[in-house]
Amino acid sequence: MRHGEGRMRWLTTNEEYTGRWERGVQNGFGTHTWFLKRIPNSQYPLRNEYVGEFVNGYRHGHGRFYYASGAMYEGEWVSNKKHGMGRLTFKNGRVYEGPFSNDHIAEYPDLEVEFLNYLDLCSEVSQRERPHRPSMNAEIIRKLDGSESHSVLGSSIELNLNLLLDMYPKEEQPEEKRQAEYAILRNITELRRIYSFYSSLGCDHSLDNTFLMTKLHFWRFLKDCKFHHHKITLADMDRILSTHKDIPVEDIHSPFTTILLRTFLNYLLQLAYHIHHREFQHLIP
Repeated sequence: MRHGEGRMRWLTTNEEYTGRWERGVQNGFGTHTWFLKRIPNSQYPLRNEYVGEFVNGYRHGHGRFYYASGAMYEGEWVSNKKHGMGRLTFKNGRVYEGPFSNDHIAEYPDLEVEFLNYLDLCSEVSQRERPHRPSMNAEIIRKLDGSESHSVLGSSIELNLNLLLDMYPKEEQPEEKRQAEYAILRNITELRRIYSFYSSLGCDHSLDNTFLMTKLHFWRFLKDCKFHHHKITLADMDRILSTHKDIPVEDIHSPFTTILLRTFLNYLLQLAYHIHHREFQHLIP
């Protein structure tokens, strides 16, 4: 029987598990990945991935689930279902935090959490077909995932520009927001290339040729770009980026924290503001 630490690949279903086994089944901490077929014009990592605790082959305990659409759930699981307190980050960066029950957001029992990625992928490979449930409330979906975002970058990338915009009179903020988004849009191809390059450093071969950036990759990028030459250390940058977030102290400097593309872009904006805003503040009326 498989027992101890090991890696298993299911070639017919394109799955992989790396972690602890007990008497032939997944038990303990591990990572289970479902690789997906490429979707035309998709910009997302083509995989679903769970990183967390398993009990008797089920996702059970605390864990993170990364959706191929770019969304992420972190919280409690019971027998493969989201159940208990959790934090759901939508693909545009908006966050719902609260109780989940039987794989649903508790406040909206008719709302399938899987609507997050219904345009991007099929249901999770390991789960059985679920019975039909009432149709989703479109207003709730728009409220939660911001699918009617007016950003020029689309709903999948939402920039946090509050620090920058607070420097301007309220009537000028919409235009300043658009200009910042246009600046990102003009360089988005190069920014994606940079993200992909650093995300792949030191990683094993990926079946779908996509990788998630970790904090360690991000530090390497910051050093290569000489961010630390601006009288700020990498540790200082970590603390700046964790401000106003409910992050445990031990996780602020964790090299294994994953960073999605939208988070990478927001981190660059926050650090650029912190380093340069004083130089340009006198130019603003």
